[in-house]
Amino acid sequence: MPSISGWNRTTPRRSAPETAAARFELAGTLKTNMPEASDVTALPGGRFLVVGDRKDSAVIIGADGKRQSLELPGLKNGNSQLEGVAYDPVRHHLFVSREESRELLRYEWDASKKGALPQLEKRFEVDAGGPKNKGIEGLSYVPADVSPTGEAQLLLAKEGKPRELQLIGDGGKTSKPLTVKLEKEVLAVCRDFSAVAIDPKTGHLFLSSDESAAVAQIKLVRDGDKVIGKLVQSFPLRDEKGKTLERVEGLSFNEKGDLFVLTENTGTLHQLARK
Repeated sequence: MPSISGWNRTTPRRSAPETAAARFELAGTLKTNMPEASDVTALPGGRFLVVGDRKDSAVIIGADGKRQSLELPGLKNGNSQLEGVAYDPVRHHLFVSREESRELLRYEWDASKKGALPQLEKRFEVDAGGPKNKGIEGLSYVPADVSPTGEAQLLLAKEGKPRELQLIGDGGKTSKPLTVKLEKEVLAVCRDFSAVAIDPKTGHLFLSSDESAAVAQIKLVRDGDKVIGKLVQSFPLRDEKGKTLERVEGLSFNEKGDLFVLTENTGTLHQLARK
């Protein structure tokens, strides 16, 4: 799997994002050994980082299946509450969200450097509203060249009550979030939000719903001072036996555009190769 390190601020923005529905096929699985896995993000070198809501450390997993533990400073006593993770390969920031404490933590970490360790730099409060167990459920880094605003940002997914997607600055500040206005077709196929990822090929948002057991492909369009999410397609996720994948908690892409799906109960990464 290739590195995502090629994303950068100087890449020209696409003038006409693709609108075609993406097609995938199952291409294998990777075991993460993360109990109650809650989210995944791509790292340089074709690796992935997985977090869980009961561990104070993350797991880095390579294409060969090899795993290594990564300590995350600033968490307490095995009750991390981690529900979202995103990596910015430009500024070398790792972000994790804590659902019940309504926090976004930013770490300085150059994941391309062997032996580098995350250093907790900043905490941000996230005003998610609603019940504590319906807070920020997913994160994704939005590169500048595919961002609907033309700037690198973070995308936050609020699980429910209400279901919301918000864009904030790539530094993690949440004081003036931009709420994505989702068309009713999106809300109809996603009864809740469990994970988000940005397709590096098209800039489209992929949004999973645990309750609906589906994934929606969404085109993000700038309309004046608004960003609108238009449904491209929705589809169920199934394993090699045709059984619907349950408890999808994380989505991520490699640079090639393959989709990786994280299931909570099994702690498994399912690779869906792009056709």
